Amino acid sequence: MSSELGLLVGLPLLGVSLSFLKKLRGILLFCVSFLTLLLSLRAYFKKNGFEEVGGWQVPLGIGLRLDELSSSFILMTGVVCFFVFLYALSFFKRAPGFFWVFFFSVWAGLNGFFLSEDFFNLYVATEVLSLAGVSLVASSRTNRAIKASLDYLFISLIASLIYLMGVGIIYLRAGTLSISDFASKESPSFEYALGLIAISLAIKCALFPFHFWLAPAHASALAPASALLSALLIKPPAYLIARISLEFETGELKLIFSILGSIAIAFGSIMAMRQQTIKMLLAYSTIAQVGYLFLMLPLFGFEDFKQDAIKAMSLHAFTHALAKASMFLSSGNSIYVSKSDELSLMPSFASSHPLTFFGIFFSGASLMGLPVSGGFIAKFLLLKTSIQVGLYHIGLVAVLGGLLAGLYIYPLWKECFEKSDKKPSGYIPIWMEISVFSLGLISFIGGIFGL
Repeated sequence: MSSELGLLVGLPLLGVSLSFLKKLRGILLFCVSFLTLLLSLRAYFKKNGFEEVGGWQVPLGIGLRLDELSSSFILMTGVVCFFVFLYALSFFKRAPGFFWVFFFSVWAGLNGFFLSEDFFNLYVATEVLSLAGVSLVASSRTNRAIKASLDYLFISLIASLIYLMGVGIIYLRAGTLSISDFASKESPSFEYALGLIAISLAIKCALFPFHFWLAPAHASALAPASALLSALLIKPPAYLIARISLEFETGELKLIFSILGSIAIAFGSIMAMRQQTIKMLLAYSTIAQVGYLFLMLPLFGFEDFKQDAIKAMSLHAFTHALAKASMFLSSGNSIYVSKSDELSLMPSFASSHPLTFFGIFFSGASLMGLPVSGGFIAKFLLLKTSIQVGLYHIGLVAVLGGLLAGLYIYPLWKECFEKSDKKPSGYIPIWMEISVFSLGLISFIGGIFGL
């Protein structure tokens, strides 16, 4: 099992190298993607493992840890990346090598982040993800995308400096950067260090009020890049804050983040309702959905219900990632045939491109939390746990958030049935439609099978 943890990072890095090839590149990269997906599935079902990189023991060495929380995020990454890969093969008729470099850098960085057990190694993985994310935003080469990528870069650099300040305090006072080793030590300075790290992570995942950079960045990127950004790249900071909440006592910090998460759900939903383009609607929806990951943090403080809280967070992150990837890829399908992502240019999609429509339908149902969907089960677990521990307001916000989601998801569905003289016409490559449909379907049924 230990060698497999290293391969979860090593195989995508091999994909980065193979991206520079010209002959047989597509076949080789498909093999790398498929093998990494299989390893992700195996890691999810194993659910535990630990590896000391290079044979050096903690705290000198770097530890890779797999547990219930990290295994679900590894599976989420594997499924989304695999279908985005299939989509991108068709989306780019001659896929430029630079896209694959950034794509596999993201995959390697995500797996490395979710497995890392060392604060500095987490920082390195975060920087890899930030630089790859900035490059993906800029890959559309429009003036809007360049400006959004520069804003993203500057915000990431500021957040990274704050993070490093927190790591410096930890190393100065504790003499270690291992999370498990650090958890056994105590010092008043650690509260400030964890606070600095938490603030930097909130900035990187665009938690309200640090959300201002996200919508332009996600909306201006190409569809495969937008899918990666919205579905995956905002998850690592939220994951690490959850990890810190599980390992350390951060009562006041969890309460503050829960309040900000509630505001994010309301603000993101209201802003999504006001949008006239699909990608801006989905970008603000992402701001709202990120709020759930912070809303539930106080539940981690109750030992008897901690596992239910972990399950709720894992399932919400999983269903959101697949649903949002499906929807951003569907916006790519709309642009593919109508050359615009205006909502008004999606009429008759339900009849002309049924696979894309059903991908939108299943994804939207999961984001809203309609019964039997993965999103419904995640919200049900959240509601149930909040009632059991007496934090009723958390469950109430989750339910209201689902209702608000319906108010911006319904117009997407409605437009697909409208009739218009400007209805889209044209052929969408089959793998682009299959990828959209598969991600939406798995997001919808994932909760049923306990993913």
